[in-house]
Amino acid sequence: MLDNIEENERIPYICRLMYEAYRIPAVWLNTEGAAEQALPQAYGARPPVEDGKRLLAEVLEITQDAAGSGQAAVKAAVPLIRTTAYLENFIILPLAGAPEHAGSIVLGPSLYASLTEENAASLLRDHNLPPGRQEGWLQYYRGLPVLDRMRLYHAAMLLHTLVTGQALPISELLPESQALRPVQLEDSGPDLNLSYRRENTWLHHDPSQERELFRHIRNGDKDGLLQAHAGFPEDQFGLLSKKSQLRSKKNLAVSSITLATRAAIDGGLFWEIAYTLSDFHIQHIEELHDIPAVDRAQLAALCDFADQVKDSRRSKLSRTPALCQNYIFNHLYEELTLGRLAGVVGQNASYLSQQFKKETGFTVSDYIRRERIEEAKRLMELPGVSLSDIAIRLHFNDQSYFTKVFKKYTGMTPRQFRHDRGII
Repeated sequence: MLDNIEENERIPYICRLMYEAYRIPAVWLNTEGAAEQALPQAYGARPPVEDGKRLLAEVLEITQDAAGSGQAAVKAAVPLIRTTAYLENFIILPLAGAPEHAGSIVLGPSLYASLTEENAASLLRDHNLPPGRQEGWLQYYRGLPVLDRMRLYHAAMLLHTLVTGQALPISELLPESQALRPVQLEDSGPDLNLSYRRENTWLHHDPSQERELFRHIRNGDKDGLLQAHAGFPEDQFGLLSKKSQLRSKKNLAVSSITLATRAAIDGGLFWEIAYTLSDFHIQHIEELHDIPAVDRAQLAALCDFADQVKDSRRSKLSRTPALCQNYIFNHLYEELTLGRLAGVVGQNASYLSQQFKKETGFTVSDYIRRERIEEAKRLMELPGVSLSDIAIRLHFNDQSYFTKVFKKYTGMTPRQFRHDRGII
């Protein structure tokens, strides 16, 4: 590709093509972070805040790593899409090759959607920017190009193809790219808000898109989830906080995790696992301090649920054995018997025993012992928990019996297990 272009003109030519096609600033940085080319020429640096310095440091690190490969011809890795805490999006394409070709092409900044003054003001309040600086920031935002998420992905794919001559599937970008759209803030009540959104066609997302997103979680399909997430119209989300975009984003993330929890349970994940995952991810999101971090954590949570469903051993079981497995999981530290399980599911003990063995390949008692050994292995990874305490807590008659059962299922004694993992 671009065979008729001199080698030393290829990168400048590609930068100009990207700038003309998308009207997005295009900069070719050398390995020292200096601009070899910048379009438009009058393009100035973004407002000097720590967030921009961190991004530049990351670009330099990526650039220097690429330069260290020592390739003679220009090579390129997969483009990286980065979003700053101030909602700016950048495409970074590291280049490897001879010194005159190495560096990085950086496209940006751009926005996923135009920011209203109210949105921008609330964002700047989230970052405790003094009121005197807000007008300068508003002017800065007004000058940024707007590329929605899919256009930004396609720009990254086109840049990669122009540089390498190789096609790049969008799936290569999805784990790195994080969706980020500002929430439209309104001060009116529900009725006026509804009329206003309809008049301006600022509608909420179609429920079918939401169902499709969470269907992939229910099916344990992370790839499908990432594809659906990439095309989800986040600018059509509602407003969940009037005073803070960060708070609104956190509320939306919590809502999506709640729905993901239900979808994962429907997909066969033990509900105690699902609820525990939900608690963990929500607690993590509450500790975050900027919108891109919340977006990354939200997507990671959704992927976690999809992975857990995929790995779940319940997915192919009928309702009764699945209920038994879930009950065993939740009550593993209690005395468990076939009769007790039969009472829980409302079936004859003999019939339950036959059905459970047919579908799982284990008798009920063998399954309980296996699950207790798995739990014992988790407990043994913790410091300060003795083997005798584990045996008692998991209802083995004594430590000798615990050792015998543990070796049956793992091929080693508990002490050997701990020694192999360097656990004292």
